[in-house]
Amino acid sequence: MSTTTPAPSATRGNITLQPSYFTSSLYVNPFREDIFNLILRFTESYATYPGQPFALFKRLWSEFGWCWLHFKVFDARARETFIKVTERLFLERVTGEYDSPIGRVVAFFALYTFWKTQPSSSNPSLHSVNYIEIPIDHYNFLLSLPSMLSEPSLKTLQSYVAYILSSLLNMNAFHILPHSNLRPYDPSVLPREVFIPDSDPTMLDGSPIANFMSDLPKKKGRPSKREKMRKAKDAVVTLSKYLDRCVTPAPLHPVPSTSGSIPYGSGSSTPAFEQPPVLHSLMKNPPTTSRTNYQALKGQLLDTLYADSQLGGAGQAALARANDAVLGRLKLIDSMAAERGLEVGGEGGEKTGLTRVEQAVKELSEGVQRGGILTLMEGAGMNEHAGMGAKVGNAAASLGGTAGAFGQSSGDALMPDAIYSTTAEGLMETP
Repeated sequence: MSTTTPAPSATRGNITLQPSYFTSSLYVNPFREDIFNLILRFTESYATYPGQPFALFKRLWSEFGWCWLHFKVFDARARETFIKVTERLFLERVTGEYDSPIGRVVAFFALYTFWKTQPSSSNPSLHSVNYIEIPIDHYNFLLSLPSMLSEPSLKTLQSYVAYILSSLLNMNAFHILPHSNLRPYDPSVLPREVFIPDSDPTMLDGSPIANFMSDLPKKKGRPSKREKMRKAKDAVVTLSKYLDRCVTPAPLHPVPSTSGSIPYGSGSSTPAFEQPPVLHSLMKNPPTTSRTNYQALKGQLLDTLYADSQLGGAGQAALARANDAVLGRLKLIDSMAAERGLEVGGEGGEKTGLTRVEQAVKELSEGVQRGGILTLMEGAGMNEHAGMGAKVGNAAASLGGTAGAFGQSSGDALMPDAIYSTTAEGLMETP
C-alpha cells in the first residue's frame, strides 16, 4: 500500500466575500447613503434639464460608478445574496412611506437598470437572479406609481415609469411574496449583522446601536478571547469616564526639607514638588448647600409628623410603619446578598450597616429619639454621639479642613456607614 506525505496545495484559495457581508451594516448602511446621494444628484440635475429623465439618469449612473456594481462579487453563493439585498434596498426607497415622488422614480429607475444589466455573456459566467422579490402590498403600490405622477412638474416622468413597469410585467420579473407585515424577506430586517469596532466607545452610551446590541441574546458557553478583550476595554473606558467626571486633581505642593527650607534638585533652580493624593469631587467641593437644604426640609417633615403631640398619632404611626417597611426591605436585601456570598451592611458591627438601622428603628419605637431611619445622618442608632463627633472632627482637621463641611453638624458623616445611612434614608423617601 502506497502512502503520500501531506503537502501544501499548489494553488492558493481565492478570497471571497461571505453572504453575511451583504446583510450586515458594512454594506447596507453605506449603500443606503449611496442611493440617497444618487436621488439628490438626479433631483438637482432634473430641475435644470427636465427633458429626458431616463437619459439623465443613465448619465449619472455611469458617472458615479454604478455601472460597475455587478463586478463587486463573483462567487455564486455570495452573489445571490448581493443581488437580492441590493434589489430590496432599491425597493425600500420606491415604497418608502416618507419618500418624495421623484425619489421613488429614481429608485425605480435604479432597480430596473440594476436587474436588467446583470451580465449574461461574461466569461467566466456570473450568477444572475431572474426575478425581483417583492411583497404583495409593495407590488400593488408599484402598480399605482404612474398615477402618483400626475402633477405638472412630474408629468414627464409618468410615461417613463409606465413603460418600464409594463416591461417588467411582460418579462414576469416579479416574484410575489406575502404581505410585508409578515416579514417575508430573509433576513426579515436589514442590517442583520451590526459591526462594532473593538475600540468603539458608543457601546457604553445610550445610543441606538448599544440598545440594539444589549437586547441580543447572550451566546452560550465560555466567552472567547475576543469577547474578553472587548469587555476589558469597555470597562477601562467606563472607568476613565467616571474618573474624568468625578475626580479633580489637587494642586502640587512643595516638599519641605528637615531644615525648614525647600530642597532643590542637583543643579536645579526649581523646588521639588510632591503629588498629593487625588481628591474625589465630593471631597474637593462638598455639597454643603444641598445637604443643609435636605436637613431643613427633613426637619419640616418631622415637625409636621410630630405636630400631633399624642403618642401614637397618625403622623407618628405612619412614620413607624415606614421605618418597619424599610427595615424589612434592607433585611431582605441582606439575606439575598448572603446567599450569594456578598456583604451589604450586616457585617460591620453595631455602629454600621443593618445593625445600626435596627437600633434606630428600636429607638423610634421606644421614644428615645424621633425620626428613626430619617435621622441616621444626625446620629440615630449610635450610643456615643458626642464621642463619635469628636473623632470625626479630628479626622476632618487632619485632612486640612477639606472635609470639615461634612463633620460640622453630624459626626457620622465621614464614617463608612454614612453611605449605608444615606441609602436607608433614600429608601424612606421611596413610596
